[in-house]
Parts: sequence; structure tokens; C-alpha cells
Amino acid sequence: MKLSTGPWKAAATVAMLSLGLVSGAIVAKDINIKVVDRTGDNKLFGKQLEYPATFDKVPKIQSATPLSISFKAEASSGDKLLRLDQALVSFQHTATGSEVALPAKAMGKSGVFKMEVTRKQFRKHFDSAPGKYNLALVLGSYAEGGLLYKLGDVVMADSSSSKSRASVASPGYGYGPKEEIRHRFAESQRMANPAVSLVFSCAVVAPLVVLLAVWARLGANVGNLQKEAVWSVAFLGLVAAYVGLAVAYWVGIKLLPTLAYALALALPTFVTGRYALSKRIQRGI
Repeated sequence: MKLSTGPWKAAATVAMLSLGLVSGAIVAKDINIKVVDRTGDNKLFGKQLEYPATFDKVPKIQSATPLSISFKAEASSGDKLLRLDQALVSFQHTATGSEVALPAKAMGKSGVFKMEVTRKQFRKHFDSAPGKYNLALVLGSYAEGGLLYKLGDVVMADSSSSKSRASVASPGYGYGPKEEIRHRFAESQRMANPAVSLVFSCAVVAPLVVLLAVWARLGANVGNLQKEAVWSVAFLGLVAAYVGLAVAYWVGIKLLPTLAYALALALPTFVTGRYALSKRIQRGI
């Protein structure tokens, strides 16, 4: 049976007890409890235990004085080191009963497990809930069963006097009221006067009207298009496609797609225009 972490770990431990899995089938040995200063050079407290002994009073644990616990585990039937499927260090608040379970990590193939309360973990789990905690090892193995080993008591100091505390009933889990989220909807854009838009549209269309008027004054004769209808219509249709592409770019198509479409129209426009003009020259139109 595999234990859980967080507030559900206690329920899992009770379930193991009721099933008879916590029966001393696992023995913890070479248990070392150590508290050092923030530099890691000076040991403030050190204690070595053998199951089932417990330790006495430990100095107050602060974020700047890390607590570390290392141990080995073996089967009670022999000296063979076990592969633990669950290794936790449980901190249970004596006043509220709330619980924090931190995992002990395997240190290579030596069979040693180690748990450290780092500064980040201290601020996350204990800053908002200082006080006295019952310390225990919670070990589990599919092959051998489990072990609940009470080590002693530790005191977590208050190092967050400037911060507002969270509820002690749920230390480190972030439950409780949150700040109100104020959403601001985007304000509606101020559009130009319709008359201004109409004048701008007329200014855009005016050059085309002027172009047609100049062609008519110069004597352009569109009647000759029927003598070379296919290629002339194809050429003028591709020119019209260029004009439509310019309008589409103005309306909403982005630059790169516009350039891609223009390149796709370039070759057929050149071929049809050149062929239509050469035919007209050959026929003397």
C-alpha cells in the first residue's frame, strides 16, 4: 500500500494500521538528525538514533537554520537493505493537528534516505504556522509492510512577522480567501465620422475615374479587343486581379500573403500581356 503526501497522509497511515501493515516489519537505523546555521559550517544540533529511541529537545528551526534527517531502512528479519516504495517525514502540529509530509530522497545505491527542510520549504509550509510539531518517519514497502516511527518534537520559529499569516488549520496548502479579481473590459473604439470615411473612399476611387477619362480623350478604342478576345480578356482579367488584390490588402489581408499572391499572378500576367500585344502588332491592329 502506498502512502500519500499532504493532508491525506494521516488517513493513509490509519488505513495501514487497521490493515496490520505497520507491524515493525521495517527497521530504521543510522538515523541522523542535524541542524546547521545558514552557512552550513556550524552544527547547532546533532543527534544519532537507533530504532525505537527518540531525541530530546531540538533548537528552534528557522528558515536560516536548515533541518536534515538521514536514515537507512532494513527488514526486521535480516540485514538486507530495503527498496522503500514510500519514505516520508511527517510534521504534525501539536495544537491544531494539521500535518505536513515531506519526502525523503534516496541518496544513490547506498540505501541512505535524506530529507532536508530548505528555506523555500520552510516558507511554504511553516512560515504561516509556527509552533511545536511531532516528527515521525513514515516508511512503506510493498514487500515488507510499513513503519510509523515517532522521532520526537521540533519547534518551528516564526520568521514572517511582517507578513499576514494564513490559516493555521491548513499550513502551506494555500487554502483560504483570495484577492478579488477585477476585470476591466476593453473600451469601445472611437470611430471616424461616416462623412470623413465617405470622402476618403471617393478620393481613392477618383484616380481610376481620371484614368478612364484620359484614355477616352486620347482616343482609346476598346472595340478592337474582340479581334484578339481570348488573350486580351485574360490579360485584362489578371490586371483586374492585381487591383482586387490591392483592395484586399487595404481591407485586411496582411503583407506576406499579399506578396505571395502577387508573385503567383506575375508570370501569367507577363505571358498573356506579351502574347496579346505581339498578336496585335502582327495583325497591325
